[in-house]
Amino acid sequence: MRTKSMTSALRHSILLVFLISSCAVPSSGSYSQVPSAEIPFGLNAPQTTLPPTTTTVLEPMITDSLPVAVSEPIDLFFISNSRIIKVQRNVASPANPSPALSSLVEGPSTSPEFVGLRTALPTTFAATVDVIRGVARVDATRTFLNSLSGLDQKLAIAQIVLTLTSRPGVGQVLFSVDGKLISVPRGRGDSVASGVAVTFDDYSSLINQQ
Repeated sequence: MRTKSMTSALRHSILLVFLISSCAVPSSGSYSQVPSAEIPFGLNAPQTTLPPTTTTVLEPMITDSLPVAVSEPIDLFFISNSRIIKVQRNVASPANPSPALSSLVEGPSTSPEFVGLRTALPTTFAATVDVIRGVARVDATRTFLNSLSGLDQKLAIAQIVLTLTSRPGVGQVLFSVDGKLISVPRGRGDSVASGVAVTFDDYSSLINQQ
């Protein structure tokens, strides 16, 4: 009985060895290729590669601010008949002496309140202005004086002096022509010597007190 059991076990072992050896990949000999249609579960499907991910960083938008025009009011002095009238006008800041003189040459605006006003400064007037220790030196060309009558010379000088001395930092005005200091008339009719500065008070008598 025991011999029969051992024989049966030996048969099972031989069968198991045979099955394992039949499943192993042969190291030699021929093999047959399985058709693609018979390969299960899509094992022969081509591999796909996911595209690389990209990260986009949004830069903050930078907008250039438009420059804001800054202006300031200045006192300008124009003529009504033979009197001086003070008006205000907004000009680009900072309102240095040169822009102030340019406004005098330009003349009063066409606004209704300026009707009847004029400037004695000709459109050809050109001058440089240097301010040193509160004294503004106005250097003009000879044409400036030669083109004006005696009365308009005085009124033009009054316009310049009153306008410049109304600006901060200017207390006196000197006049020169082509670099040479000259004598100018004052408001009361007399003239100062060459190289003598004039002030606001020298022409205040010409201002029309409204």
